[in-house]
Amino acid sequence: MKQVIFYTILIIFAGVACKKTPDFLYKAPLQNVYFDINPEDSVVYTFAYRPELGSDTVFLPVKLGGLRADSIRQFGVIVVDSNTTAQAGVHYEPFKENYSLPADSGVFRLPVILYNTDPSLQTQSVKLTLKLKPGAGLDTNINKLIKARVILSSKLEQPDWWNTWPLGTYSRIKHELFMIATGVTSMTKDGMDAPRNLFLVGRLNVMTADPFAWVNNNPDKGYVLTLRDDGNYDFFATSNPAKLILVRKDTGSGRFYFVDENGLDIN
Repeated sequence: MKQVIFYTILIIFAGVACKKTPDFLYKAPLQNVYFDINPEDSVVYTFAYRPELGSDTVFLPVKLGGLRADSIRQFGVIVVDSNTTAQAGVHYEPFKENYSLPADSGVFRLPVILYNTDPSLQTQSVKLTLKLKPGAGLDTNINKLIKARVILSSKLEQPDWWNTWPLGTYSRIKHELFMIATGVTSMTKDGMDAPRNLFLVGRLNVMTADPFAWVNNNPDKGYVLTLRDDGNYDFFATSNPAKLILVRKDTGSGRFYFVDENGLDIN
């Protein structure tokens, strides 16, 4: 009897197995994109060490959270005005309506084009907060990772090595001139490096002693002097004409001096 029951069960299962099973279609939700950046961190960029640049691009990594596809998909980015002090067209280039994630790709580098044309960046920083938004085929549901923050400035701070060498009173303008004249951004405090460092100080002194001769003798640096209506001159890089340094004539001696941010002649 038990054997009959066993074979009956097998026949039932065999009959079920022979029937065509219905097609169960699984519709996957949209894939997500997110910033591959620690949400607690800011991307800090300064033009301080490249004053000749009028603009530069920071690339923020955007990653795909999900499956890659054999077609192009899109997402967008918006500026979070409530947490942004940077101005479109002044500090950054406005963003496109959409950006495309290439086919079969899981990574995108979002270009953030920053401008070095606002003189106030030499004394203060501005903040740009971005948020990803859904597009064709891509969503942004990973809430903790869809925002990124960029801090922009052009500020220089007095380095610890400045007073080690005979560079004189510190100012941001003099620091900038040092980098232009020498082509380096820092010096050591090591006495063994004195020959090199004193040579660099000498290059700065040559520049400040005669701005006109320095421009004529260093055409490869890309800097010019243009006459102002008041008889003084503006010194600037041709690649960034918005960033000016005043060169002022001393009426007593007839000599021209670079002028720092405090209105003082740089000797």
